[in-house]
Amino acid sequence: MFAGSWLFEGLNVVKYVRDATPVAPPEPIVELSNVNGDVLRQLLGRLRQLISLASAVAWAKRVGLRVFIYGSAMPDPVNDFIRASLAGGADGILVDDFISINSDLIDVIHVNQRVSNDSVNYVIVSPDKPYQQSVRAYGVIIKDVVIDTDWLLRVRDRLRSIYGSREFLVMLDNSLLRREIIEKLQDVADGIVITEVPSLVSLDFDEYRAFNVFRCVNCYIDFETEDEMRKCPPGVVID
Repeated sequence: MFAGSWLFEGLNVVKYVRDATPVAPPEPIVELSNVNGDVLRQLLGRLRQLISLASAVAWAKRVGLRVFIYGSAMPDPVNDFIRASLAGGADGILVDDFISINSDLIDVIHVNQRVSNDSVNYVIVSPDKPYQQSVRAYGVIIKDVVIDTDWLLRVRDRLRSIYGSREFLVMLDNSLLRREIIEKLQDVADGIVITEVPSLVSLDFDEYRAFNVFRCVNCYIDFETEDEMRKCPPGVVID
């Protein structure tokens, strides 16, 4: 999932991929002219982070999970990573008393706060210390998880009985933010909380004109062309 088109501002851009667009390797994400290698390397370094975050969010949303980003995972400039989260379809940012993020772009939700029972509130708990506060919580976020279905089901049911919660969310750091784990959680958890910006993609640049890769949203066939393509070419034979 691409994110970061705003980083091209001020550069000599021939064409680029729009934010929230799925990218099929080796599809180019941007074609630039008269840009030196140092600028490109800095650009690719930031794009790797933004695209990785947007892609991780999009994977989880695709299997039906809600996705939140923990505020401490947002490096500066924070708005870049908020926009990348939105490109993937994130549901919001979670903050506590030690994290201050204000944004009109995305929902910012405070956790571990004592609020009235009719409010949408979330608490973060450890499996060995499930009691966080004596209020009913809309959602419970479990940290220090064991990626085992039976273990997760036992913890989920226990926490729901304690808090009467509607949502069971699982915290995932970079080591756990993988496709196979996200897919394993889809029948156990209601969502995930990303605690670190992942490193999921690799990017490179060259001086040659690359082919554009277009994927038909109906038949999922990839086409390579030097021109723009707005619809699936007629007469395509599917084996």
